[in-house]
Amino acid sequence: MHLLTAAFAPSCFGFSTTSGCRGLAARASIAGLSVLCIAAAAAADVRLDSLFRDHAVLQRNRPIPVRGTALPGERVEVVFGTARASGLAGKDGRFSIELPAMEASLEPRELVVTAPSGNAKVADVLVGEVWFCSGQSNMEWSVDASNESERAKSVAAKLPIRSFKAPHVTAARPAADVPGAWRVASAETVGSFTAVGFWFGADLARAFDLEVPIGLVDISWGGTRIEPWIPRDLMLASTVPAIREAAQSVESRVTEFESIGADARDAQAAKEVERFRAARAEYWKRALADETTGRESWSTPQKNADFPQAWRDATLPAFYSALDAKLDGFDGFVWFTRSIDVPSAWADRPLTLVLPPIDDADLVFVDGVEVGNTVGDWTRRRTYEIPSGLKAGTHQITIAALDLHGQGGIANGPMKLVLAGSDTSIDLAGVWKWRQGGGVPRVAAPVARDMTKSPGTEPHEPAAIWNAMMAPAITFPARGAIWYQGESNAGEPEKYRNLLPLLMESWRVKSGNPELAWGIVQLAAFQPFVENEPAQGAWALLREAQFRGAREGRGGFASAIDLGDAADIHPRKKREVGERLAAWARATVYGEANVAWQGPELASATRENGSNVRLRFDHAQGLHAVGGNPDKNPGGFALAGADGKFVWANALIMDEGRDGIVLSAPGVADPVEVVYAWQNNPERANVVNGAGLPMIPFRAKIER
Repeated sequence: MHLLTAAFAPSCFGFSTTSGCRGLAARASIAGLSVLCIAAAAAADVRLDSLFRDHAVLQRNRPIPVRGTALPGERVEVVFGTARASGLAGKDGRFSIELPAMEASLEPRELVVTAPSGNAKVADVLVGEVWFCSGQSNMEWSVDASNESERAKSVAAKLPIRSFKAPHVTAARPAADVPGAWRVASAETVGSFTAVGFWFGADLARAFDLEVPIGLVDISWGGTRIEPWIPRDLMLASTVPAIREAAQSVESRVTEFESIGADARDAQAAKEVERFRAARAEYWKRALADETTGRESWSTPQKNADFPQAWRDATLPAFYSALDAKLDGFDGFVWFTRSIDVPSAWADRPLTLVLPPIDDADLVFVDGVEVGNTVGDWTRRRTYEIPSGLKAGTHQITIAALDLHGQGGIANGPMKLVLAGSDTSIDLAGVWKWRQGGGVPRVAAPVARDMTKSPGTEPHEPAAIWNAMMAPAITFPARGAIWYQGESNAGEPEKYRNLLPLLMESWRVKSGNPELAWGIVQLAAFQPFVENEPAQGAWALLREAQFRGAREGRGGFASAIDLGDAADIHPRKKREVGERLAAWARATVYGEANVAWQGPELASATRENGSNVRLRFDHAQGLHAVGGNPDKNPGGFALAGADGKFVWANALIMDEGRDGIVLSAPGVADPVEVVYAWQNNPERANVVNGAGLPMIPFRAKIER
């Protein structure tokens, strides 16, 4: 039945622009054409999973399960170079056919999958090392937006690096496929690669003497929390109540949504339309009531004694800041008005008022009568109907634009009054009058609920990103994952401390690879340095959660504490981050000798000679201070007594780090606790080991 239906597809009977089909139609009988169209349609019955695309890199030295779909029960054969394997598609059409492990190869080969119903081909496939590159914006941050982009472009084509980029999508349940494509690194393409991922791959490629291709699977999304990256079934199994309960809440809402029939859902959607319409009307009623000195009468400005002298000229469309520099950053009302002349031929005929998107909301009047309004959709072009039309003559159009936050005003786009059923219109762009109104109303704007959209699909919800972006890709064989995320979970260190190892282990479970390697990036310095707070919480606590969570999750670790920018949450030093992750991978995953990847880590803190404190460290060979004052004294340490008040400490490195560091702090005679780099932006922290790797931030009790 499937093939029979395909035989009668419109494209097989002259409705396609494909010249081959039209030519065949001229020369063949309908019966013969049906056979050809069945064969053409059948080719689509063999599909490969997401990452089996042109220019792919397959993981070396491990069996490669080639997965996809065919017709249920049919035999499927996979050929890649000299390797060949076959198997049967299951009752659901799914197949997984394993090719033997292969050595790395720079030779482009074709992967061919055939079945009685058709075939699928993937061109220019290499064998090498595959890594997932995931997290939020600092992982997604591109080469073009980072330091050393020109250097990256100059070397890109010399390196055997390829990157698969997935778009931002969500789903309530695990999806079967995620869109995306592999790109070969070159001067023209590398600018859009993940910068951390590229420099990570570049260092690995050099370590392998450019003989091992590197595949970077860039599945990242700026601004996201960690929860949407974790499979919900494994969150439900968590022993941590907060994690389990959050997943249960989403799961129950998704299940309830799925149980509702189409008719009931349509009824819900209709009720929501009515609810939002009423809420929107009430919002504008209260918002205009907040406008002081009777500004609501500005909907008919020509009736006011101060019109037009109190109004100023502006050329629309324009944002607030283009009207007056004083409006840059203003949140609130700005009123716009102009007159139009309706010709007699248009009299009493239906009209449509077309306006560009207005940031954030608007209420539009003609002669003081409301013709349309929008709340909560600052990206949509406005289209307001005037079904009864207007009398011939002069009329006044007034727009009350309301900005709630950020930049406000009228975006670029057509502004016109259109005669319904025709191409005739009156252009409204140009000179308008404007006047500043009051600030943001003291009433919350209503939010429309999409009753057709499943719960569990918002980017912040548990498993939403996992389901749509990672679930379809996780079984693609890979060596490991590098992870740069945490900014969106700052302020929740204890929760993150539990979520991070859960994330790591869950991907191992779902990939079928219990040894999937993980490299975690510790957040860089950010926000203004605070001199009088040597021991803050916030990002310092989140960094500790990353360090402890990575260790519990059997992962590696690269600190970016010294690479930050106080004014920018997206530091541009991405090469250093990538290379630190690569050093970890080279040393621990690939067993390369003499590669330093660990920064100095506190081993002990003990009292010595009264009020002094001696710190000893692991991975501290060549310990020294960098930058700072001319003497390069170590900084970033603070001590506290029983009162818990931390005081900046003087630090002395003993014997080039072999015996650690000795601290003392003025006024702290009986120190009980020590911190290092324990701030959002630990500007004073400047201690590294001989490999130049920064000391790991810490807070610890002092032993006596």
